[in-house]
Amino acid sequence: MNLRNVDLNLLTIFDAIMQTGKLSGAAEKLGMTQPAVSNALSRLRLTFDDELFLRSRYGMTPTPTANALVGPIRQALSLIETTLEDGADFDPDDSSRTFNLAIGDFGEIVLLPALLARLSEYGGDLRIRSFPETDQSSFELVKQGQLDFFFDYRRPHHEHLASCTFAVDDLVVIARKNHPKFRESLTKKDFLDAEHIVLNQRHSGPSLLEAILRQDSPIPRKSVVEINQYVAVPSLVGSSDCIATLPRRMADHFVHREPIQIFPLPFKVKQTTTYMIWHRSMERDRGHQWLKKVMLELAGKG
Repeated sequence: MNLRNVDLNLLTIFDAIMQTGKLSGAAEKLGMTQPAVSNALSRLRLTFDDELFLRSRYGMTPTPTANALVGPIRQALSLIETTLEDGADFDPDDSSRTFNLAIGDFGEIVLLPALLARLSEYGGDLRIRSFPETDQSSFELVKQGQLDFFFDYRRPHHEHLASCTFAVDDLVVIARKNHPKFRESLTKKDFLDAEHIVLNQRHSGPSLLEAILRQDSPIPRKSVVEINQYVAVPSLVGSSDCIATLPRRMADHFVHREPIQIFPLPFKVKQTTTYMIWHRSMERDRGHQWLKKVMLELAGKG
């Protein structure tokens, strides 16, 4: 394919359809009419000799060719955008940017309140869109450069991704206050004999916490309840004789909100390390640099 024969404007339309999943959504995003987007899609199909998107009950479903193209196209567009903007300062007092973060329910509980408080200090119209951190589709988005940051306990091994340590945390055990079996300490036997509330498997694998607990030598637990969200754990523990294992920062967050107490985990396990991950093409983006600095400051690393 001769690059001179390709209308590069079509690539932004391709990207908009991928992001919105609809011709109408792409038209609204780009400030175009829907017939103009439809015409551009026809030209894209001729250019790549593929249907690219098929109509379905869920909108425009990408073909395998489109899925293969989206990463390189997104990377190229991001590089062009950051090159054109290189040298221009990002002003949080005069920006309407939406930052896309895959922080999941843990991050929404612990990180997001502090981040929103920091953003409220500025005069711009800054917004956050949160994605589930363990969702495989979110990991694909960061590989395509469509997320500002993705958080995971695993350091990525991908040539286009960069990362840094965001937080290191201990695991602790929570139980309700005035528990009939233990009030001042919790032994290994107490832990093994107790009934546990456990975070359920996610569709892409175990939750971050469960994956850590299953590393090396898995710790046996009597699971009586499996749930899907961190936020439900403290209230269930506070109203039952069950116990649960959580990262300390989350336990500290809830200890003043629920009738619970915190004990050290009576087993030796590695600390939980959370990595902040981004696409290398974002590194020249001044807004991305600014947000990275803010988030590391909130994590105590700035």
